[in-house]
Amino acid sequence: MKIVVTTLQGLENVLAKELADLNLQNIKISKRAVECEGSWAQLYKCNYQVRTAIRVLVPIQEFQVSNEDQLYDAVYSIDWYPYIKEENTLAIRAAANSPVFKNSRYVTYKAKDAIVDHLRDKYGYRPSIDTKNPDTQVHIFISDEKLIVSLDSSGQSLHLRNYKERFYKAPLNEVIAAGIILLSDWNQQDTFYDPMCGSGTLVSEALMMASNLPPGYFIKEFGFQKWADYHPEIFKAIKQSADERIQQPECAFKGSDYNKFAVRDLKKNLQRLPFREKVQVFQRDFFKTSAHEAHHVIINPPYDKRVEQKGLDDFYKMTGDHLKNHWQGSQAWIFTTRKDAMKSFGLHSSKKYTLDNGGDEAKLYKFEIYAGSKKRG
Repeated sequence: MKIVVTTLQGLENVLAKELADLNLQNIKISKRAVECEGSWAQLYKCNYQVRTAIRVLVPIQEFQVSNEDQLYDAVYSIDWYPYIKEENTLAIRAAANSPVFKNSRYVTYKAKDAIVDHLRDKYGYRPSIDTKNPDTQVHIFISDEKLIVSLDSSGQSLHLRNYKERFYKAPLNEVIAAGIILLSDWNQQDTFYDPMCGSGTLVSEALMMASNLPPGYFIKEFGFQKWADYHPEIFKAIKQSADERIQQPECAFKGSDYNKFAVRDLKKNLQRLPFREKVQVFQRDFFKTSAHEAHHVIINPPYDKRVEQKGLDDFYKMTGDHLKNHWQGSQAWIFTTRKDAMKSFGLHSSKKYTLDNGGDEAKLYKFEIYAGSKKRG
């Protein structure tokens, strides 16, 4: 079975490694997605166990289309009866990257008309549309003139882990948080610390990762569980096998923030997670902290575009100086969209990754903090 797993731009290689670890075959990296081949069991594993997956798609057919009539005819030509029975509800998601098809919403409507017309003309019924909780979700993707029609086996986006109760300001997407941690090569031995934690996505994802808690553990239902060819006994075995590997983490975790409401939200969000007692949560100004042992520090500092440039530059300079003077022996990673402010950081990064953060280009920088760190000249 061909499987396409989507992700955020910049995480394709991380996703490919996760899929290889699950023994998916013929892995091929593309933009914001990884193509592979696998069994039903592996399809279920992709949804339940892959931390950097957004959606897991099963392609049905591919076409070449150059206008709206060809788009309609192509979607209409598929026999939809095996996928959408009379009692089923339907939703359609579309993504278009084409000079011809510039409006994804229009593509959605055109594909919906084709599917509904096909079932009415061929089988005499019209499926109901349910955009929130459909029985069948169809994914339409157009790149230039290439049309790929797929079934979405995930249902909701897999970044919605369902452990969060509160959201302080603009929390990190769970998939990008997991991707950042995986890119940082954390050894799961050093204490994990996020000193500007907000509502705690990085700390929560690190705790889940170190305890082998599957990212799909709290998801109540996946899209594939509504399919006519769903194999519940296979999925039950997949879940049982993955859940049996949940373990007590060997390291400690820390999450802190200057804002008391962020700390409140992190405490609330940890309530559903096993081993939450391993996380030390406190309200503290980062510039009053120091390390007495090696920490794995990941910081997602403020980078709101409304912050005045001068103030943001000073804040980033203070962050770099504080790491240099008080966090020696630790490894620090900074994730930000503000490349301009990072010029004031004062430390030389040994690694750099480019990622997408909600449509904005972001950088993930690695810093080895040691005595006598040199500033950039």
